[in-house]
Amino acid sequence: METLNQLMYWRGIASDYFNYKGERVEISLNNRKALVRAMGIDPDDLAAVASAAYTLDVEPWTRWIQTFQVVEQHKECCFFVSVAPSELNQEFSYSIELENGTDIKGVFTPSAQPEVGDYLFEGIRYSRRVIMCGALPLGYHRLTLLSAGHSLTGQLAVVPEQGFVPADIHKGKRVWGFIVQLYTLRTDRNWGIGDLTDLKYLLLKAADFGADIVGLNPLHVLRTPNEYHCSPYSPSDRRFIEPLYIDPEVIDEFAGLSVPSAQLVQLRADKSVNYAAVYDVKFAVFKSLYRQFKRLHLQVNTQRAERFLQYVEREGHALQDYCSYQVLTNSGTADLWTPNLALSTEQQDEADFYAYLQWQAQVQMASCQELAQELHLTIGLMRDLAVGADGGGSEVTTNQRLFCREAAVGAPPDPLAEKGQNWGLPPMDPAHLRQTDFEHFINLLRTNMANCGALRIDHAMSLMRLWWCPPGHTADYGAYVYYPFTELLGLLKLESVRSGCMIIGEDMGVVPDEFREAIISGSVFTNKLFYFEREHDGDFKLPEHYMPRALAMLTNHDVPTLASWWAGSDIELRANLNLLDDSVPLDQVKQERTNDKYRLLRWLERCGIHMALEPDVQIQQPMTEDLMGEILACGAKVASQIFVIQLDDLELLDAPVNVPGTSTEYANWQRKLTVNLDTLFARESVIATLNKVANARP
Repeated sequence: METLNQLMYWRGIASDYFNYKGERVEISLNNRKALVRAMGIDPDDLAAVASAAYTLDVEPWTRWIQTFQVVEQHKECCFFVSVAPSELNQEFSYSIELENGTDIKGVFTPSAQPEVGDYLFEGIRYSRRVIMCGALPLGYHRLTLLSAGHSLTGQLAVVPEQGFVPADIHKGKRVWGFIVQLYTLRTDRNWGIGDLTDLKYLLLKAADFGADIVGLNPLHVLRTPNEYHCSPYSPSDRRFIEPLYIDPEVIDEFAGLSVPSAQLVQLRADKSVNYAAVYDVKFAVFKSLYRQFKRLHLQVNTQRAERFLQYVEREGHALQDYCSYQVLTNSGTADLWTPNLALSTEQQDEADFYAYLQWQAQVQMASCQELAQELHLTIGLMRDLAVGADGGGSEVTTNQRLFCREAAVGAPPDPLAEKGQNWGLPPMDPAHLRQTDFEHFINLLRTNMANCGALRIDHAMSLMRLWWCPPGHTADYGAYVYYPFTELLGLLKLESVRSGCMIIGEDMGVVPDEFREAIISGSVFTNKLFYFEREHDGDFKLPEHYMPRALAMLTNHDVPTLASWWAGSDIELRANLNLLDDSVPLDQVKQERTNDKYRLLRWLERCGIHMALEPDVQIQQPMTEDLMGEILACGAKVASQIFVIQLDDLELLDAPVNVPGTSTEYANWQRKLTVNLDTLFARESVIATLNKVANARP
């Protein structure tokens, strides 16, 4: 039993947690054993448990250095070595090969260095010593240790104390902008789904009104057929961009091709994105474009072909794996994917087609952020990194040892979900994450920090812990599994600095103090949502009381729009979908919303905004453009340095884009905006509101 407990400790499986009430909850042994099984170890096999525990607990002490160490950059950097008693007085030499090729060398005797830990195993006391090695630049360096004719090599990641923050933000500038689900955008030129050319138009309008940021939904590639897998938060692969966001008409090879105009008129008119129809139209054209590219460039080795081949080489095995997965998916054999899969000539050509699409998606994304920089937007694009990927998608299928497909990410019980929440996304195994030197995590950061000024980390608590739901049970049978937080946060800050991309950590919900303190001290901005920012008496928090280093918003994709919240239509919808807590009468829920509407009016009053109607009359009225404008303008006064508004609220939209807790019960991730962008931004009421918002952000 002691060995099993050691294994669960080193695998990060918590034995208890504090719930939303602040109560300590014990996790049963059976529940924890279920998670050990999900990690691929039989908890009742004593030999397997002992072997796994040794690998994680003892073996690191028997190696001089670990294969991957993360250390913070200081004037005097360091690394750690572990030695047996017989090695304490040996002379060691080390070499640190920096990324730029420079070598830093030194010698030491372990017994003369400070001890920072020890471990006793089978009568042998291993000692961990810290070796100071002078100033080192940020980056990933190669560390080699040599003594008594033996050598060992590992990687030394030198990370900054703080992540990247734009100079103006660092000086205290308060900026504002928009957040949008890209697929919802309507224009007279797109192909039935908002695309990256529409995004350019939105950036231009943002600049016109003095905005500095445009936040996006995750642009991760979706599983096909898309109509069944259209959630950007349950993608196929977070390392790549959904091809439907590509604008075919700006690709070089499009010249001379005809546009299927009749179909496009209908697709643009649809109230929701018709994923199946959009896919059919776009991919027919994409394939024509690729054939043109092969004929005009690949077959004659032009400079354009060379740029494509350089992209493929730069993306490496991750891109190859994704493209191979797509090929097998199309033939219905994705479950047969294996590492280093050999493709036939025909299959390789199809794989190259998917690589071509990813290349074009990256080119168009880069063009968007370049435009933002030309327009002098302080941040420009803010991308979004989902907490996980679909268990049957490319990312999980091509990294089967890293992901535990028998378990799922979720949340513990709370007032809105008595059995907890199961999001259906396989979690990464923290032990395997370490054993693979965090390669996948680093790649996720690099690909999602590309071509943007900020990255929002959805459910940023995943850097420290995730709620794992075991197979065959509801989520309340789960437990928290802890991750190597210090290393993950350090690597996040390093990649942030290297890419010039600031970080926003979505930290809503039950968050340990040490997590929030660590991300704030690391210059990771937090995320504040109006509905949840309350004083102790339940009143909405005044703008000046918001945390400065934060991204503040009135609404987002997971909560009702302001118009829906004001009308209470979100309550009716959730009641019809049987999503409300049965223990709370519907009338009581509606009364609490009425109370909140009074609180909102008091909030406006305390902000210096006086409505013409008395509160008792105002709350009976529907949401108006004037009231919406005052709410958005008041929200813009928050002390938080970044403030964003949804285009949905500017339109007074009632229907949600997503209802949490549903999948097939509601058409999530499909609803579009009701009018074209040029029409929206030409409205006098919208112009007046945006001018008020801009004036509130000095």
